[in-house]
Amino acid sequence: MFLVLIKKIYILLIVVSLISSCSTGTKLNRKIFFKDKEPVAVCESYQAMTDEQADADMNKDIYALQQSIERSLVFREKMTAAFKDVDFDNIPDKPFSPDKIDRLSKGLQREVDLMRPMFEMVVKHGCWVKHQEYTVTDQVKLKGNLLVLATMMSLYDDYSAVIVVLNKNDRLRRFINRADAGYDREDYLLEGLTDMFVNHDLLSYVTDLIERYHQHEDAVKELALEDDTIKYLSQVIEKSKSYPVMLKMDYFDAANHRRSVRHNVTADTLNEIGRSSMNLLSEGFSTAIGSFEDRKGLLYNDEQLVKTISAQLQIGDILLEKTPFRLTDSMIPGHWGHAALWIGTEQELKNLGLWEHPLVSRYHEEIRRGELIAESLRTGTTLSSMTHFLNIDDIAVLRSRKPLSDQEMRETIILGLRQIGKEYDFNFDVETTDKIVCSQLVYLAYSKIEWPTESVVGRYTISPDNIANKALNNGPFELKLFYHEGKRVEKNELELMENLMKQE
Repeated sequence: MFLVLIKKIYILLIVVSLISSCSTGTKLNRKIFFKDKEPVAVCESYQAMTDEQADADMNKDIYALQQSIERSLVFREKMTAAFKDVDFDNIPDKPFSPDKIDRLSKGLQREVDLMRPMFEMVVKHGCWVKHQEYTVTDQVKLKGNLLVLATMMSLYDDYSAVIVVLNKNDRLRRFINRADAGYDREDYLLEGLTDMFVNHDLLSYVTDLIERYHQHEDAVKELALEDDTIKYLSQVIEKSKSYPVMLKMDYFDAANHRRSVRHNVTADTLNEIGRSSMNLLSEGFSTAIGSFEDRKGLLYNDEQLVKTISAQLQIGDILLEKTPFRLTDSMIPGHWGHAALWIGTEQELKNLGLWEHPLVSRYHEEIRRGELIAESLRTGTTLSSMTHFLNIDDIAVLRSRKPLSDQEMRETIILGLRQIGKEYDFNFDVETTDKIVCSQLVYLAYSKIEWPTESVVGRYTISPDNIANKALNNGPFELKLFYHEGKRVEKNELELMENLMKQE
């Protein structure tokens, strides 16, 4: 009977997972993309302006576009250089390092930040394609259409140099398509951006603008002799690598490209079904046993101990804990069952120049309450107090053997705080950053460390013992404080910890 029930629950979870995974969220969420400030078309408002005002207002947007394009060119060159030595068809069979995860996430975040004002420009001036409806000068209408075309050519250059490259590798694409609140990345962002660029209506609109420009190219160049803004827009268009390609593109070229993109989307969806199913099953099992404990920890409810340990901690310290009285502890390989990061006191954060950082300022209240431990629990990733944390038997404090520079420490704390608010990853996969586990928080925060990982059922995991191992054999961390079975260990601490880890 029990086995039949388990089988029914499993089938139900699979069905729920299928329903939730079949819609991949391909369409870009415009509200999120434009940060709730979606632009509106301006063509109608130009009719209330004088010719001089309309021309000046258009030129103002052209100058703004020039700045966006320059920033985009610099970023595109950096990304091209970064991609140059990467064999996207043969990415090594090992997990993405935390440093690579951070760089990829920041890179995509930067790409979106650069694209946003350019798409705003397209929305604002896209109405000029129906130029006969507006009573403004032909020169302003021409500039409006050229502005949109130049913007789109620059965006398609970005698409081909960055997005197409990121889409080439399955693992890379799937990683980037997973949400990560730490970088303001929603689910399927890369797919949504890709879909926008290959959208039939947008391609038709852009190729129509290109055809019109090509037909009237001589007239445009003649006007450019007397108007530097028209000259600039014309140069952007003709120097774009996308322009000659899209000039020759027909319906079948676009359809073939879209078909290729959708093939990858289907494969990603099937892959996500498996991930969601496993996560649901693991979550159900862990939740069922996770809250069970047959006693309190040996270090629990000792306010003097809270003060003693807190006084010895420094910003960036890694905390490891052991709770043998909890069932979940027995399910985690090795001696240590949990890992967390000490983000530092208000004064330490001020000394580093981090107190007014946007990611820190949102947690001022919690920090002042003494919630200084960043940790990922079954209920989610949060900030906790030492009083809450010390319901344990064992604790170890690890600190970088070589003192970090202020800049390195700032990066570590910010990377740790980026994880706050994320759900717990019951798949225990270090390459998925939409959800994380406790040891993964440390893994991501100390992004320059070459952490040991293990391959389990086709995914890479990192355990708290993997972290502790970095304090052995003169590794990058040293053991600064150790309590075992409720008592302070002050002699041969490292040897004892190593022996305990070997016994598990």
